[in-house]
Amino acid sequence: MLFNKEQLQIVLLIKKGKTNAQIGDELGYSADCIKKRLSSLYKKLGVKRRAELVGLLFSAPHKPPASSV
Repeated sequence: MLFNKEQLQIVLLIKKGKTNAQIGDELGYSADCIKKRLSSLYKKLGVKRRAELVGLLFSAPHKPPASSV
């Protein structure tokens, strides 16, 4: 998954628990603008909610089960 600089900033701020309004204030956009950018990210990544986005991008990688051989 490749993100542009703006998308990466938004995703990292979401991880910190920031609201759309807080992200907009920090990046110089309106909350509606952030909402539209998030909608594009959701579509790009195949998720429907903020929690899914965070889970997809920041969950620990799963280890395959140990072999019993």
